[in-house]
Amino acid sequence: MNRYSYVCIDHDGQETRGFLEAVNDESARIKLMEQGLKIIRVDHCSSDTSSTIEETSVAGEPLEIINFQSNHLSEYGKAAWNTESEFIDLVARDSTFQVHGIPLSASLRTLAEETPSKKLTRELQKIAEDLEHGKTPEDSFEQHLKNVPQNLESLIRVGAQTGKLESIIEDYIESQRLLAQTRHRILTSLFYTSVLVFGSFLIFYFLLVTVVGSFRSIFLDFGTELPGITILAFSISDVFSQFGFPIVVYPIIFALGFWFSFDLLKLQATRRRLLNLIPIFGSILSYTSIAQFCRMLASIIEANIKLPKAIELAADSTRDPNLIAGCQILKKRIVDGSNLTQATSENPNFNKNFVHLFRWQDQPEIFIDSLRASSNIFQAKANMKTGSLVFALKPLVLAGVMLTIGTLIFALVMPLIKLLNDLS
Repeated sequence: MNRYSYVCIDHDGQETRGFLEAVNDESARIKLMEQGLKIIRVDHCSSDTSSTIEETSVAGEPLEIINFQSNHLSEYGKAAWNTESEFIDLVARDSTFQVHGIPLSASLRTLAEETPSKKLTRELQKIAEDLEHGKTPEDSFEQHLKNVPQNLESLIRVGAQTGKLESIIEDYIESQRLLAQTRHRILTSLFYTSVLVFGSFLIFYFLLVTVVGSFRSIFLDFGTELPGITILAFSISDVFSQFGFPIVVYPIIFALGFWFSFDLLKLQATRRRLLNLIPIFGSILSYTSIAQFCRMLASIIEANIKLPKAIELAADSTRDPNLIAGCQILKKRIVDGSNLTQATSENPNFNKNFVHLFRWQDQPEIFIDSLRASSNIFQAKANMKTGSLVFALKPLVLAGVMLTIGTLIFALVMPLIKLLNDLS
């Protein structure tokens, strides 16, 4: 065990100093956080300096710190797993709602402004208007929630039953706003890239079908010896001249058929895992989903929902089929009594970044703070990857276009130079 000195702020706002023993720096900080202390600094004490620090410490006695130990998931029952605790498991559709009309209506109007669906916007605005006119949440929800997507309906019912609807909606709005920002940057970059690629293809097609054919007639008439790259250009020109645009349309049809075949076979999770393997782009998808999941899971647990149900609701809010499928497996394993960390590490739907999210699952308050911090970290990673994609995609595509068209021009210029030299 190592000895650490600490400086913290207690519940009364007073500075507290003392010493404690812990395995490492991280364990020492956890012990202090468990007592509700705000940490200013924690320093490792060597054998030479510990006695000196004790003499200069202003604290009378160090705080009594219990030995840190990592409880298994089965012992999490003191909080989110205990059937006798304030944590609840399922949210009934006919539950009594604990919400306030005016503050809630403002949150719903904000959510309506953030959603891209016009139909959902209308339903949320109708609920807000009902609450502002004094209609009970039970009546308004019963009338309008049936037209709301199931994942959002479940979150609204959870928040309404637990009295935490405003905070859940705020977190949902923030996660959707960050998702929309990331999606907007990616789509803007892809739109520019698509226009560039399409325009370049038209130029390439024109060169192959019109210009290359004219040059071939000239070279054949003069009997010029052609290099291999020019012969290859003539062969590609013949293919494009014979098949035309179908040579491009058929691959697009095949790609669309391949994409929707996953929906037909109900393998959306597999398709999402394949997308996650794409460099940079896949990381953006993965990090964004995990950031949403962490933010919503923290908010739902804070509303005193038991962890199995909270994991399911948080996964549904991301609309990531791979994450949803993984959380269904995870929920089944932890209900059977498996350790959460082990069940996560053995789940094929989760990558290594996901496994560490549940390291504090045996400490509810620390777990919630850890999830919110993880959400910010993964969102920052997603933003960095998005910036890299936006920065790198345009020059890479432009370089590819220039290389393709430049190679074609080079294939025509080489025999032309040789022909001019022969004529001179």
